[in-house]
Amino acid sequence: MLHSFTPGARPALAALLAMAALSGCELLGDSTGAKPRTAQAECDGTGKVTLNGDPLPAAPNGFVGVGNKLLSVTDCRPTRFVGVSRPSLSFSTGGGRLGVDSMAANDFAAIRAWGANTVRIEVAQYYYVPTARSYDAAYPARVERVVKQARAAGLYVIITLQASDRGIANYEPVGNTHQPMPDRNHSIPFWTDVANRFKNDGGVLFDLFSEPYPRGGSNGFDNWEMWQKGGLHAADNTYDPRPAFQAVGMQEMYDVVRATGAQNVVIIAGTNWGYNLSGVPSHRIKGHNIAYSAHPWNHPEYPTANQPSAWESDWAFLARTDPLIATEFGTLDCKEPYVRAMLDKADELQMGWIAWSWSTPSTGDSLRQETVEDPICSRSLLVLDWKGTPTKVGALIKQRLASY
Repeated sequence: MLHSFTPGARPALAALLAMAALSGCELLGDSTGAKPRTAQAECDGTGKVTLNGDPLPAAPNGFVGVGNKLLSVTDCRPTRFVGVSRPSLSFSTGGGRLGVDSMAANDFAAIRAWGANTVRIEVAQYYYVPTARSYDAAYPARVERVVKQARAAGLYVIITLQASDRGIANYEPVGNTHQPMPDRNHSIPFWTDVANRFKNDGGVLFDLFSEPYPRGGSNGFDNWEMWQKGGLHAADNTYDPRPAFQAVGMQEMYDVVRATGAQNVVIIAGTNWGYNLSGVPSHRIKGHNIAYSAHPWNHPEYPTANQPSAWESDWAFLARTDPLIATEFGTLDCKEPYVRAMLDKADELQMGWIAWSWSTPSTGDSLRQETVEDPICSRSLLVLDWKGTPTKVGALIKQRLASY
């Protein structure tokens, strides 16, 4: 059975060009200056997708980017990826509960029961890559097993490179494990292996680097040239003194994934810890099946940062031309209005979202949910126990998921 999808009318030529760049298909008229024709994607039910008759590359049972939508290859229907982050594989080689098959299966079943269709799984390259100091030979297979369990539970999976090491062989992962950019020595082999492992399952999406903050630019953490092209990133002391390293830009990281033959959706976060997408139009990554991501976080210590009044110019505008997923968001003070505003904005834009995080309080922690001093708030926890009993903010997430 043939299914089709026609994006909404886009009278502006710039928007049509943006759509063409995303999908990898040419939508221009002929050399006489004829008006560009309307794009129409068609799915034949066997996983083959065409756009105005031209075939689109896609991973098996996966998705293609057309305009600002990600379409399922089975029926050409736009898909919103909505769900939660399930941490711990980036915290330790064993992955906590995720390293125990029965516990992982229970977690994914509970997440699915909330109505989520997606889980985001964060991974550490210094456990994954053989030349890294903390390499664990069992870790790559453990990641693969966890991903397959989530898929068996009926969830799409976003694999995120969350924790890295600047590509330094003897780097010891202590303190905050965020780095400003992916690196040449370890991030490239990490994504080469991950892409090869999962290229035959289009229900697995690749989030190249969780929260880039390349030093430089207008606010000190949004060097868009570095973000796009990479280069030598200077030593910095954002968290503690760390040495210079060879950063890899998002264009090359995307190319690394495609070089394996993987056609899975690639997710690319912006600058300023993944929040800012304002430089994307002038530094667009060339390719297909690309979604961009934003990380709106409410930090009580920075009360004017990342607030809803700035979302349109900082990141939300991009949802009108490109697929967009807020692959991480939350509030560190348990105040619902910020989270509700984020969910409402996502629904307005029909974009995906992933809430942080499906984790529980530690033994002995206070269960109070009032201020940033409370562990449930400062860690943005969504559940009180592994049965899925929601926190105050978690109840908002559960309710919204159930409404779809």
